[in-house]
Amino acid sequence: MINKKVIYILGFLILLSSLAAQDLLDGPESVEWDHIQDCWLVSNYYSGDIVALDEDGNQSIYTDLLTSTLGLKVKDENLYVASADGIAIFDLNTGFISSLISMPEAVLLNDLDFDSVGFLFVSDYWDNKVYRIDLSDNTYEIFVDYGAFSPNGMIFDEENDRMLACGHDGTNSIIHSFDVNTGDTELLLYPNFYSLDGFAKDSQGNIYISSWHTDTVYKFEGNNISNNVEIAASGLVDPADIFIDENDVLAVPNFSANTISLIQLELLNYADNEIFGKDKIQLANYPNPFNPSTTISFSLTTEFTDCTEISIYNLKGQKVKTFSNLENTQLSKHQITWNGTNQSNQPVSSGIYYYKLNIPNSPIKKMVLLK
Repeated sequence: MINKKVIYILGFLILLSSLAAQDLLDGPESVEWDHIQDCWLVSNYYSGDIVALDEDGNQSIYTDLLTSTLGLKVKDENLYVASADGIAIFDLNTGFISSLISMPEAVLLNDLDFDSVGFLFVSDYWDNKVYRIDLSDNTYEIFVDYGAFSPNGMIFDEENDRMLACGHDGTNSIIHSFDVNTGDTELLLYPNFYSLDGFAKDSQGNIYISSWHTDTVYKFEGNNISNNVEIAASGLVDPADIFIDENDVLAVPNFSANTISLIQLELLNYADNEIFGKDKIQLANYPNPFNPSTTISFSLTTEFTDCTEISIYNLKGQKVKTFSNLENTQLSKHQITWNGTNQSNQPVSSGIYYYKLNIPNSPIKKMVLLK
């Protein structure tokens, strides 16, 4: 049974109109963040193109060299792509393809992820297998032959040194795991939601999974795979291989709508509330929504006398402004006023912003600038 009680405060769903253009996206299957060029990279099942989306939503072709691209994985300065041509490796600095590992035995290479020692694992959705690739010499082997189970999305669970795999056996949706050293498999769950596609992990280690059947992304608490899950985002359109960036922005390819949804996740758990209870810290702003300015106030106990900054972020997780060198905060109420400008004192656009203190695991608060 789905637990709809909100243990974490989850997100704000936005579908940016600039990301909804259908001129280049054609069956978007997977999305990753390119930290070199600061853009989203999206694979496309039908066209095979990988499309780059910049922070303003402008689209461009990253590469049109491949046929039917599916899973993407960014690691260090490389982009790894599962395609009908094999596993393609691109240099993120140049955008050029540096290697192509042909795998003629595979039927539909789908998702991919690395283990802790650098082996690359790739699921073959139509042939019910998982391959392990040694990138030191680009050799590969069948690591798991699942038989009746068709593995789709995969994600590495470092804590247990295992790979999680979701898919189906023709009748039931299933979440499996396999040991990345031995290949031993374990059935973890028959979920009560179906047509599973992709996994993602947030900054706190919680695992997310997408479902075409319900057009929803679900969240497991930590790596505990059970039916006690929360809804992270709904109202999607055939959500495929999802991704969460370092700022906890959940990116979802809507496969049948040719769009990308971005969901900002706010991750405040009960442990945070115990640490940052009302007797220890208060953080708020008023008015909210506001125009043209709002006052952010907070008070601290003696445990947090090292708090010297408040930072404001936009929906993309980019830092907009920082108020530094705060003084006389100990055991007192402190206030700063934000007039809707960035660090260069230029006006920012209307919309949703977040603010937090420089204390580790600070509460994150939301405010709305209206113009």
